[in-house]
Amino acid sequence: MKNEYEENKSPPHARTACVGAGALPSNTAPANSINNKIVTVLRNGIDSLYLSYQGELHPDMEEKLKEYKQDAQSRLPMEKAKAIWIFGDHCFEVKDKGTGYYPYILEDNAYRIQFSSAKAKQLPLAYVQLRSDWLTHKGIIHCKTELENIIGTFGFIEESENVSRSDLFVDFVAEIDLEQIQLAQWVTRSKRHGTFHVDKVFTGYTFGLGGDISARLYDKTEEIKKSGKIYLYDLWRDKGWKDGQRVYRLEFELKNRVLTEHDAKTIDKLLYRAGGLWRYCLLNWLKLTIPNVADDTQSRWPLHPLWVELADIEWCGLFEGVSIPARTTRIPPDSNLFEAGLSGLTSYMAIHEIDDYEEALSKFISDAADYHNDKRDFTGIDFYTYMEEKAALKARRYNVINKKRHKQELESELRKEQEAYRKASDGE
Repeated sequence: MKNEYEENKSPPHARTACVGAGALPSNTAPANSINNKIVTVLRNGIDSLYLSYQGELHPDMEEKLKEYKQDAQSRLPMEKAKAIWIFGDHCFEVKDKGTGYYPYILEDNAYRIQFSSAKAKQLPLAYVQLRSDWLTHKGIIHCKTELENIIGTFGFIEESENVSRSDLFVDFVAEIDLEQIQLAQWVTRSKRHGTFHVDKVFTGYTFGLGGDISARLYDKTEEIKKSGKIYLYDLWRDKGWKDGQRVYRLEFELKNRVLTEHDAKTIDKLLYRAGGLWRYCLLNWLKLTIPNVADDTQSRWPLHPLWVELADIEWCGLFEGVSIPARTTRIPPDSNLFEAGLSGLTSYMAIHEIDDYEEALSKFISDAADYHNDKRDFTGIDFYTYMEEKAALKARRYNVINKKRHKQELESELRKEQEAYRKASDGE
């Protein structure tokens, strides 16, 4: 008998029904846990995704990657600044070094793409990390299509993407105190466990870090104070969250072996089986229980109502993006530019006893130009060149396209190609 996935030939992400929805109420749960909900689910989905693509790098594209990598290794700033690869809205920084078996790396705020050499027949063509914010913003299906287009530019893709790692998560509100949960209440297949602390304040638990499955349960509202991902507040409010409420995140990191065992090695299959994977994690790998002093066998202890409800959540719409301030660039926040960035000017004002910032700014630029121009005999560059080079290097690091300079470089390359073609035609 064929299963639902085999019978339905349409891609799982194209169907409107919820796949892998909640489990049936369990007779291991206390009766009041079924009707009296204690959990408000705010978000659930896939937070991290690592993919590999089988295939072969085109030889001509490998030569271009080598050239860009050599540019990235140059000591000349303007040569180094040329080490970018533009694809649509993406301006990838081409790294000066590879990693492991992947000699070429392209990176922006959406993707980190590692390419193997065309000679490395046993390795995947590419290995990709999808950034969490971009995945949230664009949705998994958009990212899947975009990556196929990007990687297909560099080589021949032989088969569907291979999911190497995926993190499933749920953000929720519940009237619980994590610190009051006793260690004995956790029943897990992992022998490793730990705790989260922020400024010596307990904020959550970890289980099995570094293994094929690992789990984290922690105070997400506290973590946001560090990460700065305040866009989550608006997403939570849409689901009924009120300012000041503590939000917890439960997430499971699933690696290759587990995904293989559960037949979730492509994006379509991962989306289809997400609900089943989630329930496996909560009902088989890690359980929060209510201790029964009359029974020494922990595996028979009833599930905590919190765990019953979390295991029963629906996994729908994981492929849909949401409106958040995500971008492909890695530009610094305004605080870096307009607070830390003004440090030199305010120091200049203090040293020269100037209160008017406009007066100070004019003199600051003039003195800076004199300083760099006086060093020209030693450095080989004047003030204008110094500023141009620094800006070009930062544009590469921030994944920002300097359209004027890029146009000039393209025109220069075109002239070289036309000259080479003319010489070949004339037999020179």
